[in-house]
Amino acid sequence: MQAYINHLLEDIAAAHRPDDFFSKSRKNTEEEDLEESLRESEMFVSQEKRAGFEGYCGLKRESFPPKDQLSEEQLTQVTTAFVAMMNTWNLQVAFPDDLPQQRRYELLMDILVGPVMIFKHGFYCFDFCTGNSDGCELGEYCPCLKSEYHNP
Repeated sequence: MQAYINHLLEDIAAAHRPDDFFSKSRKNTEEEDLEESLRESEMFVSQEKRAGFEGYCGLKRESFPPKDQLSEEQLTQVTTAFVAMMNTWNLQVAFPDDLPQQRRYELLMDILVGPVMIFKHGFYCFDFCTGNSDGCELGEYCPCLKSEYHNP
């Protein structure tokens, strides 16, 4: 399986955002950059239909093995490389420190198939928490459970 993981890591490295992804024929002025940034914010707030991350990075969910077929070390290799690749697309991930690698892997695979917005003038951070531990994707690892405001 490690040979396949090595190949997958190469694919993830190749999925980094190309340097010319946002390039245009000319350099924007500060005012044009500000206008672009405001348009991005409006698009984000409007919740327009967005393409899946697979369409941007070129990776396909079916290329990733089921989590139970991977060792802890392999899960760590893949999740670390995947998060680094996401950063090149201005996407960040905030996992609780104690979140197991298998759960991290699952959440990253959900991002791969889910819609995203790629920002030129900012970042989007997936923290997986709605601010309410009831029904939270993080389950018992939800940071809200550790909050002083949480009263079970």
